[in-house]
Amino acid sequence: MARTRRSLMSIAAGAVAAAVAFGVGGAIAEDGDQVGSAPEALLERLAELEADLPEDIAPTGVTLDAETSFGVFDGDLTSQRAVLDTLESDLRTLFIDADDADGEAASAVGLIAQGWLDVWSGSAAMGAAESNDLAFPLTATDDMGVSAGADVLRGSTETGLQLILQGQARHLEGYGLLRELNAAEPPAQALFDDRSRQARTFDQEVRPDLVTALSEPSPSILVPADRFVTDAPGVRSRATSMSLMCVDRVLYETAMDLSEDEREAALAEAEVVRDDCEPEPAFESADS
Repeated sequence: MARTRRSLMSIAAGAVAAAVAFGVGGAIAEDGDQVGSAPEALLERLAELEADLPEDIAPTGVTLDAETSFGVFDGDLTSQRAVLDTLESDLRTLFIDADDADGEAASAVGLIAQGWLDVWSGSAAMGAAESNDLAFPLTATDDMGVSAGADVLRGSTETGLQLILQGQARHLEGYGLLRELNAAEPPAQALFDDRSRQARTFDQEVRPDLVTALSEPSPSILVPADRFVTDAPGVRSRATSMSLMCVDRVLYETAMDLSEDEREAALAEAEVVRDDCEPEPAFESADS
């Protein structure tokens, strides 16, 4: 299921991101109140926030620079942070209440609120770099040969980007679960369904480029689904016959630890559609 896939992806986002994401550990609901913690109330509270949340989550894309192994990111991170600043308290309270509630809908709302808090923290880190002079050369030094600080800004961008990727992974799972449950009132459900589509589009089209900008392994990997099987004996040789499937890298590594009987089902579960799945022409499957 997609929920399992995204859960593993969220965990794999990194301890450093989790530590910076938000200070939920220190937030305590006053007097133990859980007003509005029933699943229906949680969905209503999330729907009310949707009108004020950013329509699109920056970065919405990146122009990669082969010379610097980095890139230029699309979207206004500073404005995104300013908007989320006004909603941070509501999102944090929603997360706490959803985390204390039971049921799949509550779990989904908790993931979504947590994801927005990740985006909030990530936007701050990336916005700090965006508001500075990014044209300042990365190799610049002062008269004493000491780095002039451009590396700090790049590090801030990388930390922020990791957090936003983590938040988007939570949204992919959380909004996807709300779409499957279809438990909200029609106007609210339409908002959640739109968010689910946006999260899928981001995962398929934007995530691979952002991960490349971080110089990290691609989120997907092509693996053979079958080998030496030909549907045209005497025409297409078995030696060149192969079909490929694109799977999530983290789940592929997990599947390799399973028994042979369990592995095939796990790989099918891990199959994804992403832009980094396109094989090079020399490696296209015989079935394509």
